[in-house]
Parts: sequence; C-alpha cells; structure tokens
Amino acid sequence: MEKDLLLELIERAADEKSTELDLSKLRVHRLPSKITKLTNLTRLNLRSNQLGTLPNEITKLTKLTSLDLRSNALGALPSEIAKLTNLTSLNLSDNRLTVLPSEMTKLTNLTSLNLSDNRLTMLPSEITDLRSYLKS
Repeated sequence: MEKDLLLELIERAADEKSTELDLSKLRVHRLPSKITKLTNLTRLNLRSNQLGTLPNEITKLTKLTSLDLRSNALGALPSEIAKLTNLTSLNLSDNRLTVLPSEMTKLTNLTSLNLSDNRLTMLPSEITDLRSYLKS
C-alpha cells in the first residue's frame, strides 16, 4: 500500500473523529506515528497486513476497546501495550509471536484474547491472572 493512502485514511479518520477504523488487507508494513491522532478510536482493525512490529505510539489510543491484529507478522509486542487498559478484545492469532510481555496482565478488561497460530513456546506465569476476566 502506498504510504500516502494510509496517511490519508488516518487523517480522514482523525478529522471525522472516527471511533472505528478498518485498515485490514492493505499490505501495511509499518504504522506511521500519525496513528496517535486517532484519539477517539474504540475499534481498530489491522487484520491481514504485514506488520512486523507495533509502534509504541499505538498506546496513545487509550480509548481502544477492540484491537484486531490477526494475520500479520508480529514477532513480539511492546510491553507498553499494557497501557491500553480499556481493551476488551485483542486478537493476535496467526502471527509469529514467540513471547508475550508479562505486562499484558494489566489488561484486566479483556474478555476475549486470541493467541492461536503463533510460535509461543512459553507464556508468562502472570498470564493466568487474566483467566478470571476472559470469557470461556
């Protein structure tokens, strides 16, 4: 995807004070720092892109309740993801995650967490603290 088009979509969503943004299937490799302008977002769909990392700037989106990152190339998550305390749904399936930051246990509003189809060999022991919040 052309960087200009991605920036245009982000700018438009920021100007319209959008609460939802679908950037799925756009072959995005990297999120621009302008993502921080999306302060009203509650739902962000980044499914089926080519993201290898998440920028720390994503943690400025503190109103997010749903973050869909499935089918990317994420190898790790920034520990700062714990700042997204309003998340109720986090889909990380079909990535390349090998470890999870123990700080994820601070996401106590999560009711849905999908980690399937990753390369996880070990979970932080603290992850069991989330079990009481997640839906069965």
